[in-house]
Amino acid sequence: MTTPIHVLPPEVADAIAAGEVIERPASVVKELVENAIDAEARRISIDVRGAGRTSIRVSDDGDGVPADELPLAFVRHATSKVTALADLDAITSLGFRGEALASIAAVAEVECTSAGARIHIRAGEVVEHGAGPLLTGLTVEVRDLFANVPARLKFLKSDATEVAAIKDVVIAFALLHPHVRFQLTIDGRAAVGSTGDGDRHRAFASIHGAAVAEEMVEIVGMPLVTGMVSEPRLSRGSRDGIVLAVNGRPISSRPLAYALEDCYQGRLERGRHPLAAIDIGIDPSLVDVNVHPAKREVRFREEGAVFAALQRAVRAALGASEPIHYRAPQSATTVAAARGHESQLVVHTATALPLDETGPNPRVAGVAMLRPIGQVGPGYLVAEGPQGLVLVDQHAAHERVLYNRLLERLRSGLGASQPLLIPQAVDVEPSLIAAAADHRADLATLGLEYEEFGPRSLRITAVPVEMPAGRATAAVQETLAALSETRGDGAMHTAAAALACHSAVRFGDVLDMAEQRKLLADLEVAEESVTCPHGRPTRLIVEWQELTRHFRRNY
Repeated sequence: MTTPIHVLPPEVADAIAAGEVIERPASVVKELVENAIDAEARRISIDVRGAGRTSIRVSDDGDGVPADELPLAFVRHATSKVTALADLDAITSLGFRGEALASIAAVAEVECTSAGARIHIRAGEVVEHGAGPLLTGLTVEVRDLFANVPARLKFLKSDATEVAAIKDVVIAFALLHPHVRFQLTIDGRAAVGSTGDGDRHRAFASIHGAAVAEEMVEIVGMPLVTGMVSEPRLSRGSRDGIVLAVNGRPISSRPLAYALEDCYQGRLERGRHPLAAIDIGIDPSLVDVNVHPAKREVRFREEGAVFAALQRAVRAALGASEPIHYRAPQSATTVAAARGHESQLVVHTATALPLDETGPNPRVAGVAMLRPIGQVGPGYLVAEGPQGLVLVDQHAAHERVLYNRLLERLRSGLGASQPLLIPQAVDVEPSLIAAAADHRADLATLGLEYEEFGPRSLRITAVPVEMPAGRATAAVQETLAALSETRGDGAMHTAAAALACHSAVRFGDVLDMAEQRKLLADLEVAEESVTCPHGRPTRLIVEWQELTRHFRRNY
């Protein structure tokens, strides 16, 4: 028999509503921290016990809640941040629904003190309300989370996972709000702490350490975008180090994350991701923050303009990226360890060729040039530059030079190809045949020309002028595979990277001094020459100062 329609009891309705807002202990921390920031707090202290199941205590020095309004603060949809329907079109606060405190109180035991008043609530019911300590700001203590809804409790993860989620919440707010001092303790031990002095570098140093902070670049001079991004030489194997926000509110946005990582294309190896804390300051009327129960997602009115602004800001910040510099380890390398590498070093040199008459560090078009010394090992060039001794990965360097050249041909529409004396046939998958048909004109501009040769084959008729003819088959297969896996504007950049890789000198090829000099000269004037198109570094600098210190010539 069908159960008749009926209105749910308040405690059931509250528990359902709380489930949309409070998913885990980290949700409690997020909502309470947002309230503290909205109250203009400059110090926020979070103490967590038992991975948040036992207790979560958040104290701040903000405006607090007036004593006579304290009970009203725990009534669902009671808020000081929204008064009319029109206010939802221009939300400037982090919280606005009036649900957080009521949702927390519905699934836990809560004690709150502010402005000399105190209230004690258990499972949504007021247990006690009266006088309390007269302290600055607001203190909320949440105990026995989900005790009255054990079904929710059993779906929580391990203590380590829940603690990690809490840390992620606090870290995101600490990086986005460097003017606020955060202090997180887990079971009595300090876990996260920031200075709150407004300095973004120091905020990163307090969270990730001084070494990481040194590799962060601040976004400056941009009207909408603020924050910091990592130099390409600093990366992680996951996206956990990326924090994105809109008007100070941490959000989850795949398109924004893609827009950020697209700025690192050609700077990071595949599978590596940058660190970043980026806040997009936008007119509140142009963003809808009321599209997700937990406010994790937003909707932009002009999404394309936002993405373009983010990319302009990040690319401008990355424009000053520098090569990797060698730093000697703290402990001296032993002679035995050094001897262990001697047999692996083979030096190729050509001293018969004279150096340029312009001196040890000639300049071309205002760029300091590298003076080639020779080759060492399987494929490294050794050169002298104004900063010190420079080791160059010859394949990565040549890849960058050729990649930039191919992109310029793509932009200008002026290709440069060499016809093959004997066209080469290559078998490809049907999906690659489709990619070949879709991108034939652009690939011809890059110098790669072919024609269909049966249902599953192509006949290669020309290749870029820099590519050895013997590499044509492998180059076509890899280029078409890259195109089939890549969508959007980055597809041809990926193709150019594949063609540059197959056209470049190989690791292990022996170059004479003239070839070395030409490659180094091309590298020095190349844009974004710090890495190859796949993100590998092109060079390592051992500074003169480092050599002077090592050989004790500094006294």
